[in-house]
Amino acid sequence: MLGMLVEDFPNMFMLLGPHTALGNIPRSIEYNVEWVSALLRHMQARGLTRAEASAAAVAAWTEHVKQIGAGLLTNEVDSWMTGVNRNVEGKETRIIARYSGSAPDYRAWCDRVAAEGYRDLALS
Repeated sequence: MLGMLVEDFPNMFMLLGPHTALGNIPRSIEYNVEWVSALLRHMQARGLTRAEASAAAVAAWTEHVKQIGAGLLTNEVDSWMTGVNRNVEGKETRIIARYSGSAPDYRAWCDRVAAEGYRDLALS
């Protein structure tokens, strides 16, 4: 979810994971660090120690990433950026491995998740 969390991997935060905003990498990472820090402060204030992306949130984010990446030439070629590695058996299926939207749109989605109290996450 958001390229920072993976279902079934609680408390694993990837600051520059797949499906995160591209562009100026330090600025992208800086935003994600701030977002995760705010989540951790939210959890600490409520005595919570575990954060995990819900299956529904992962599915919704993945579908969003696929929709905005559809039709882009960069997603229509076979390369490591589209998940194709002909040197590895079983890795010939093309995927959309990166978020193709704008950084402001990415941040708006993340900000909405935070503003809604992180309800897309299973917190405990």
